Amino acid sequence: MSFKEIIRKKDIQSTLLTLLFTSIGFGVILPILPFYSETFGATAFDLGMLTALFAFISLILSPVIGKISDKVGRKKVLMAGTIGFMISYLMFAYANSLQMLFVARAIEAVAAAGIFPACASLISDFTTEQERGKAMAMVGMTFSLGFIMGPALGGLAGILSIQGAFFVAAFFSGINFVSVYFQLKEPKEKAESKNIPGKELSLLQHIKSPLLLVFMAGTMTAFLIGGLQAVLALYTQEKFGFGASEVGIIFTAIGILIMVFQFISGSLVGKYGEIRMIQVGVLFSTIGFTTLAFADGWITLLFSLGILVMGNAFVFPSVSSYVSKKAQGKRGAVMGLIASFQSFGQFIGPLFAGFLYHVNPPFAFFGLGAVTFIYFIIFLVVEKP
Repeated sequence: MSFKEIIRKKDIQSTLLTLLFTSIGFGVILPILPFYSETFGATAFDLGMLTALFAFISLILSPVIGKISDKVGRKKVLMAGTIGFMISYLMFAYANSLQMLFVARAIEAVAAAGIFPACASLISDFTTEQERGKAMAMVGMTFSLGFIMGPALGGLAGILSIQGAFFVAAFFSGINFVSVYFQLKEPKEKAESKNIPGKELSLLQHIKSPLLLVFMAGTMTAFLIGGLQAVLALYTQEKFGFGASEVGIIFTAIGILIMVFQFISGSLVGKYGEIRMIQVGVLFSTIGFTTLAFADGWITLLFSLGILVMGNAFVFPSVSSYVSKKAQGKRGAVMGLIASFQSFGQFIGPLFAGFLYHVNPPFAFFGLGAVTFIYFIIFLVVEKP
């Protein structure tokens, strides 16, 4: 079945629309949250904690909420998640202390832990085994589209009012709730859709240890992305005088590059193989992230980010492809296990980057780059194409 035929399914459309609104709302606050946090006296390490808190809570609660969705239904979990996002964004808007920002971030993370696993289960419920791969690809493209639109809207709203950007995000969450309530139908649950996050985590014990290095490729690239989210706004503000609008442009450009390189990487994986693409991707990501320390303007900044994003685009689909081949018949669960490894990277990356940036800004780029380069050498020696 083609992409066009799959997208014609009303239930698939409703699920993807839920993801789109969620990613737009999430993207809206991305460029303005660091600057907003600074008004409450947040340091670089505090910003790292804010970023890491989201990944940590999502990682821990996804299996729990996954089990809840099996009992009460996907639709109720999605409705609760959209309300959670709306509450968190309104709390951000009316926050009067740094502690309140952390509470709002925690609520946002709990909502995300409900929405993303529920949507993954819905895609499984609404598709056949043959359709599922293409449907999951649509999920990635939908999230990328929201990641393009969200930061652009956030940057524009931030010019007028930082609080206004949070109201925009809350508005999209409200629309999302209405869309889920009226358009989404509770599907007949399939056995393979039950507790996907729980299966993902328990599956680790069945995977041979040599494959862990491949999983860690996702951890390492997410480690860099988490670090980037924690310090990029502060770094560009201090070095280039950027504000929310400029950072919004940067994240929008990143979203566009992600979509472009996703198309390119698909054909390259088939030509050169997953292991080679992972090796090249990790190296590119490391080079791109490290050279951000030497950026002296828009051109060099976007060039380094382009290399970083290209590396990520090489790694993520290659890891998914390679592991799914080795897993045999457990592909749906394995995709989520990969996401769990990535969440771990997004948890430790911001903490590490925030701490090093507080010591000396360039240390954040050199320190995280050194970690991923050591991993690259180990992977190069152990894993042969």
